[in-house]
This record gives sequence, structure tokens and C-alpha cells, in this order.
Amino acid sequence: MNNTELEKKFHEKLLEVTKELGYILYDLQYIPGSKTLRVFIMDEKTMTAVIDDCVKVDKALSPFMEENAWIPDEIILEVSSPGLYRHLKTLQHYQWAKGTPVTLALRKSLDELYPGEFSKKDGKSKKLTGMLLDCDEDGVLINYNEDVDLKINYIEIKKANLEPEVERRP
Repeated sequence: MNNTELEKKFHEKLLEVTKELGYILYDLQYIPGSKTLRVFIMDEKTMTAVIDDCVKVDKALSPFMEENAWIPDEIILEVSSPGLYRHLKTLQHYQWAKGTPVTLALRKSLDELYPGEFSKKDGKSKKLTGMLLDCDEDGVLINYNEDVDLKINYIEIKKANLEPEVERRP
């Protein structure tokens, strides 16, 4: 994860607070223009977070936010669930998403990654949606359609998200 300095300073405390309250710190993001720190949490049992969960984490962080001089006064803290279309950034994120439809935005077209394997139309695409079958330290295995499984290295993935509108397969 490519964190700003502020994110790095918050990360350790956020891990501590979320774990103490029984949640997982899924991700965090600092948006400098709006001075917003977004914290994404989830309950490992439900793989999401409800409003009460977010309120608990927000209240637990308030004293920390008020006591530390390095935290800008005007910072806005937002605590939420990672959402239905959650980003997949870490190996753990991908592991949680196994067996789930995902959409990948690729750095290269499918033809560049797999020359001659796709129709002209599909080959030009830099986006693919499929079932996440597996993942490891190097990349992911995606079932692109019933006949084609693709191994995509993380370095070739620009962005990845869950795709809840595609039907899951058994």
C-alpha cells in the first residue's frame, strides 16, 4: 500500500483500536485536498461494518485525535465499511475475495498479456471481469469465462474491485 506520511502515522494506532474493538482495519486513505482521513473497517464474521461499528471506532479514536499535536486540527475523520465494490489492494484482500466476481483494470490490453488468445474486440480491452479463483504472492487466477482461466500478475493490475452485480458461481 502506498501511504502518505499521515497515513503511516495513523496506521499503527488504527490497527490497535480496531483490533481492541474486535474489528479489522481493511484500509485507510488520506485525501489532502479535503483533509479527510477515511478509515475502512469490517467485522471478520460478516465481512462488512454497520453504522454502530463505525460509531464505536470513531468514538474510540476521538481522544487520540484530540491529544496528538501532529494531527491537523481541521482533519475530518470518516469511518465506514469497505463497501460492496471494495478495492482489493493487499494479498489479504484478494484472499478474502476468493470465489467472488472481481473487476480488474489492467495496465496492458489482454492481447499484450496473452497474444493471439482473444478476439480482436476482447483483446483490446484493458478491463476484465471474472471469478477470482485463487491468489498468491505473485498474482491472481481469474476465471474469465467458462473455458478460460487467466493468471494475472499484480504488477499488471492498475485497480481491482469486487463486482457484486455479477453472479457468483458455486
